[in-house]
Amino acid sequence: MTFVMQPLQQIVPMSSTCCVRELKGRTCIVDTMRMPLNGDTVLLDMSGFLEWAQIFLHPRRVITDEVMILESDLLEDIAIVGVVTHEISTLQQGIDDLPI
Repeated sequence: MTFVMQPLQQIVPMSSTCCVRELKGRTCIVDTMRMPLNGDTVLLDMSGFLEWAQIFLHPRRVITDEVMILESDLLEDIAIVGVVTHEISTLQQGIDDLPI
């Protein structure tokens, strides 16, 4: 399969409710209409601040990328923006531009 210069929508199956979001060095495709399942990575809105997190439904808790655990009353102030469906990474990260 060749992916030369094709739009992202043709390479990765996405719906119109998906968007690409870069935050804190991570680039992900986020589906804003998908309901999260146990263990999903989500994008949270925490009082105006965006944060990546992993969500757990039983018991209800959220663990952020900064290892902050949110439970019970703390969950009232957050909103799930969307569920991460794919993470995009570059193959050039950490490689210098000088050939050997």
